[in-house]
Amino acid sequence: MIYLLFLVALLLISCNQDQAKDNSKDEIIEYFIPLSHRVEKDVDEVFEEHWYVPLETRDDALIDVLYKIKNIALFQEDIYIGSDNILIVYDKSGKIKRVLSKKGEDPQSYPFLNNFMIWPNGDITIASTQSMITYSTSFEFINNRHYENIAYIEAITLFNDNSYIIKCAPAERQLRYRIINHKNGTYISTYDSIEKQNKYISSFTNSFERFEGLIISHGYQGNEILECTMDSTKVRYRINIDNKIPPAGFWAQDGKNDMQIVMEETEKGYIGHIPDYVESKETILLSFKGKRDDLEGVALIDKKDGNARVLENIKFDDNFRWLPKQFFSLDEGWCAMLMYPEDVLKKEEFARRFPGLNEESNPVLFIGKLR
Repeated sequence: MIYLLFLVALLLISCNQDQAKDNSKDEIIEYFIPLSHRVEKDVDEVFEEHWYVPLETRDDALIDVLYKIKNIALFQEDIYIGSDNILIVYDKSGKIKRVLSKKGEDPQSYPFLNNFMIWPNGDITIASTQSMITYSTSFEFINNRHYENIAYIEAITLFNDNSYIIKCAPAERQLRYRIINHKNGTYISTYDSIEKQNKYISSFTNSFERFEGLIISHGYQGNEILECTMDSTKVRYRINIDNKIPPAGFWAQDGKNDMQIVMEETEKGYIGHIPDYVESKETILLSFKGKRDDLEGVALIDKKDGNARVLENIKFDDNFRWLPKQFFSLDEGWCAMLMYPEDVLKKEEFARRFPGLNEESNPVLFIGKLR
């Protein structure tokens, strides 16, 4: 009898220990993505719904090369695309509605268009070098707020109806995140101080993803997906690409200059950048980059079982096989991809969907919602 009671006690202790481990809130979820096997997925396996929008071509509204696309957003039924230093608004069929082109040095212009966001009333705030310039939905100037102590602004998004959050470049003595009151331009909160500057700072676009009330941060020189709150960041996931994560402090290590760090990144085959990220209830779609072609790609993660695969291609309609080099979060599991004519025209059957498309046309915009 004593022996049986002892066994029962052991079982209860064991069950309680397992339950505590399962319910631990401090353990960071790490997704491992192997590079050894790449797969092709049908578009309907990745997206629960999707459509294509051929974007109208006009001399004053040309979509630039992919690396100059700053952001893509949807507002109501309109499509907003920041291309180099212009902002183009299309209707849902791809017809141009208006173009914002106010690059300049006067107070009502912006020196550069780094990123943009849209307010609930349709106003647009442009993030420039050290300034936030806001225009009405019809592109009438509203205000220009300049901040001397802000480095390069990498990303901007709505925090709530009255404030926005910006992400600054990881420069020394900078605060990585700032939440700003839209009405008066004052700081509501600042956090994540940069103690040691990265020896080289990527100029590529970083961005935010909004999902189920969360603001998610990701980008270059970081394998962690972060949740941004009012006063801090919290690690949501760690992305481990084939055990090629750079060691902690790699980008700001002492005794090496920027070129030495780039060379080390190349020689050791590190994968330390997550440029694009979209999350739904069941799935994560992300891109990753190293310094060689074989160290970059697009991965799909099943959140239910953690199964992750690098994509060889996505098979779109009419057997059009293609993999985006970059994609853009539209929030809540939605994403956008620009299909340039040189790719679309390679598949005649697929290209017939877009009458009049030629080599000089603006891209076709793919919009899809992750499963």
